[in-house]
Amino acid sequence: MHLPIYLLPVAGLVIGLLISLMGGGGGVFYVGMLTGLFAVSMDQAVSVSLATIIPTTLAASISHYRAGNVKPKTGFLLVAGGIIGVVAGSYLVTIIPIKVLKIIFGIFLLVMGTGMVISRKKKQGKEEISENRQLEEPNNESKPISKLLIVKGLVFGLLGGLMSGMLGASGTPPILAGLYSMGLSSLEVVGTSVMVLFFIAITGVLTHSAFGTLNWLLVILLASGTITGAILGPLLGKRINKKALEKFYGPFFIVFIILMAISMFF
Repeated sequence: MHLPIYLLPVAGLVIGLLISLMGGGGGVFYVGMLTGLFAVSMDQAVSVSLATIIPTTLAASISHYRAGNVKPKTGFLLVAGGIIGVVAGSYLVTIIPIKVLKIIFGIFLLVMGTGMVISRKKKQGKEEISENRQLEEPNNESKPISKLLIVKGLVFGLLGGLMSGMLGASGTPPILAGLYSMGLSSLEVVGTSVMVLFFIAITGVLTHSAFGTLNWLLVILLASGTITGAILGPLLGKRINKKALEKFYGPFFIVFIILMAISMFF
């Protein structure tokens, strides 16, 4: 039994709230929901997903920027790598079987999730020091970015773009992992990630538009809910205790990465 399409705005609202509070573009959620709950074909689901990510991440980016959660200098490093990755991924998908691509990304995500567990344990003993530094130095964007951070930004952006280009997803896991590893706070990771994924989504729509039919009715219905959720999310985020969010966000992100990795093998 499948749900009627007029319920798409409700489903979109839930996903929009999740995206704006936890970061990401929601591509994986959109594709799974459209195919599993609303019986939309895979090619249409991918096209609708990529198109819906654009207004959703744009709305969330504006809200988070106004809330001071976006780090543009850091984010545009990942955008540069992401655009290259989307173009390259769109080409690779024409010559590499999709099953092989999913296995490759599954292995990558497992390695990334393991690394996150290790880095989180090391970080726990330094959380108080990090918080004090953030209070003393609120203007991190004015400082020059090190070569290591530049490399990290480009590499993780490239991986996010490749995932989008090859799998039709938003490339959320590598983007979140990259920003997290670059020392941003949870709210900064969330805010900056939606900005990065906005640009990746635009590139993804352009490169994927020739491969599937774009159903604009589905886009409008889904986007109406996700945009509303993306706007409300940051407002709700202001009411959430930041320390509590930090404690919840890390484990949630690690579990999300591992579940994503497992899904790639099926």
